[in-house]
Amino acid sequence: MTTIKTGSILGKALQKLQSKETKPPPPASGTQPNATTSAMQSRNRDAFETRRREPVDLTGGMGTALTGILRKAGDALKGTEGTRTVVNPELQQFLTENPDIQTVQDFVEYCYAQGGDRFMQNQCSELGLSYNELIRTRSANMSDYVYSGPELAENLPHSAEEANANFITQFGDPTYNPDGATSTTNCGPTSLAMALRTAGQMPEGLTPEQQIDYARALMYPDSDSITHIEVDGQQIPQLDQDHTFTDISAITRGAQGVELGGLQGTGWASIDNALAAGNPVVCPGNVSTDWKNQFPDPSAYHFEGSGHFISVLGRTEDGQYLVADPLYPNGVVEMSREQLATFFQGSTSTEPKYAAIG
Repeated sequence: MTTIKTGSILGKALQKLQSKETKPPPPASGTQPNATTSAMQSRNRDAFETRRREPVDLTGGMGTALTGILRKAGDALKGTEGTRTVVNPELQQFLTENPDIQTVQDFVEYCYAQGGDRFMQNQCSELGLSYNELIRTRSANMSDYVYSGPELAENLPHSAEEANANFITQFGDPTYNPDGATSTTNCGPTSLAMALRTAGQMPEGLTPEQQIDYARALMYPDSDSITHIEVDGQQIPQLDQDHTFTDISAITRGAQGVELGGLQGTGWASIDNALAAGNPVVCPGNVSTDWKNQFPDPSAYHFEGSGHFISVLGRTEDGQYLVADPLYPNGVVEMSREQLATFFQGSTSTEPKYAAIG
């Protein structure tokens, strides 16, 4: 049984309620007793949270008066949604009134249907939005601009320091891959290995280089070159092919090899939803000078080739992405969406493509 403190908002309200005589109103003829309450609950449903729950009677059968008290107490707590803080209540209200608007692209189409580009600029001004930012990230969730930060998955790291526990380089490095070769094309297997480690699906007792070879063996399970090593009584497959290129389909196949799905997706809303669901992601993209310059020490970046893979292992409370690039020897880097978008330039758009490892 739940106890309500006497001095709390609810406690005071209950005392006030109990000091009055209340008579239960007779049910209206031809209506269901809870029809009004059910309709009110339906209207007030939060349009932004992906996990929806069926309405629950919080009154314990004590009537509509207590329902009103609970609603007022809830209003006192308005401004937070779970662990996230609402920073744009005007936008929250707008999206509640327009539940079909989920992504920035939906918002753009709505504005153009109403009155074109000028209407969108005015709407952005009224709702406290950056017109230029929205135009650049059309596949993002509109709810990103309602809250102070993203939904955070408990099983993923929330800082670069945390994520570094799963970081590996694709080349030899005293800290992150002591046995690695000088130069490799292992970006795909290394990125998958980091995602597997984050998802808790990497066998114990392997060196970083052995973890990379294990990930590659998962990606190409039919290869005649697979060998096995025994670690703690287990036979662990290894595929040592440091100079063989890989693709996103092989990443998906590797994830499926340990029953982690490897579902592919495109767009910011999609990648954000995958991370919020607790799935680290592996992304294909392009290495460039602009990309290298996103890192704290650009001179340390091992600039090799153009096509490349990275992992995004989680997000921070303020919405930064935890980027694990196997060509950067100094560990995981926290990046904004705008910074991360640089990695996807050179394709047909700056929209991210990924395989979710989970």
